[in-house]
Amino acid sequence: MESNHLSFEELLDYLLSQGKEGEFWDFKREWHSKIEDLIKDIICFANTVHDKDCYLVFGIEDDLSIIDVPEPRRKQADILDALSNLMFAGDVIPCIDVETVNYHGKTVDILVIYNVEKTPVYLKKSYGNMIQGCIYARVGDRNTPNKGCAEVDVIESLWRKRLGLTKPPLEYVIDSLKHKLEWVESETGFYHMYKPELTMEYCAEEPEISHNQDEFYSYAQTNESTSYQMMDIKAHGTTLESFQIVTLDSGRLSIPVPQWEFIKLDAYGSKTIAYKAYISGTHSEQLLWFMYDELNGDQRWAFRRFEEVVLFFKSDEEHKSFEEYIQHHLDDFTKRIKESNAFDYITTENVDKTELYKQELKAAVVLKEMLVEFRQHNE
Repeated sequence: MESNHLSFEELLDYLLSQGKEGEFWDFKREWHSKIEDLIKDIICFANTVHDKDCYLVFGIEDDLSIIDVPEPRRKQADILDALSNLMFAGDVIPCIDVETVNYHGKTVDILVIYNVEKTPVYLKKSYGNMIQGCIYARVGDRNTPNKGCAEVDVIESLWRKRLGLTKPPLEYVIDSLKHKLEWVESETGFYHMYKPELTMEYCAEEPEISHNQDEFYSYAQTNESTSYQMMDIKAHGTTLESFQIVTLDSGRLSIPVPQWEFIKLDAYGSKTIAYKAYISGTHSEQLLWFMYDELNGDQRWAFRRFEEVVLFFKSDEEHKSFEEYIQHHLDDFTKRIKESNAFDYITTENVDKTELYKQELKAAVVLKEMLVEFRQHNE
């Protein structure tokens, strides 16, 4: 269960369906009366070996019935102030958010403790029941007791997490893509500076896939010349995941191919609006930002034209909500398509393809406009 991709309502549905507390969530009837006890719980959840965000849910009775969270309630600013006034080793301070959700007619508070990579998190000066230098952690559904200390094997695992030794190779590669300087370019692709057994290698596509096909977004470029190859993520020579890479504008820009998405216009999906998109957090989206060099003028020029006709979603939740928005504003979408003269100038090798690409480009431009309006409406 990827909790980070759920709405808070969906998250609560899942957590309550488990019938108990777990390794990344805890239920509370009300907020802690003492801020130091709340801080201890936050530190315990920050010290988890897994890579999930964690949740303290307020407004849940011991029998898991839902109530309006009682007063007094904690404000996010007050918790952040309390955290910032403590002396954390290495200045690694847990990152949190407080969200209020109307859940089945009841007001529930959710304290989100975001995943920490630089574990263990501990104090250089004692606070409340926490002793300086001691490590407090969450193991299963239990926190380290007051004035106690986590077991040696737990502490060892937390240090392994900091060093990236607890992640599977594919997850390690994807997470490290945001650190471009850790990757060294080679004749075949890239290898990791500190773990050279992790590589990203270019290779030819399968013979049955044409190397000279294009797609509608190719014609948003100065030159529609398009080619493809594959990129394999490997560990010790074993392929972990493969991506199709498109090279646009006669070689100016090479990035992962965006994914086809389809907005259903009827119950059976026989009528759809097709478009191309990336969703934040997916592997292809993270590889895109690794491969794209904004400081390269040629790449920047090609990418700007590319993003005019490809959608970028902030989350899977936004992606789903936007498609529902379009379904409810279909008349407006259709009207805009008919009135649009975007890309009327393009020509391809045949009339049918030209008309198809014009319609796909117009649809992309209108969808981009409506995505901006959708976001403004939801602000």
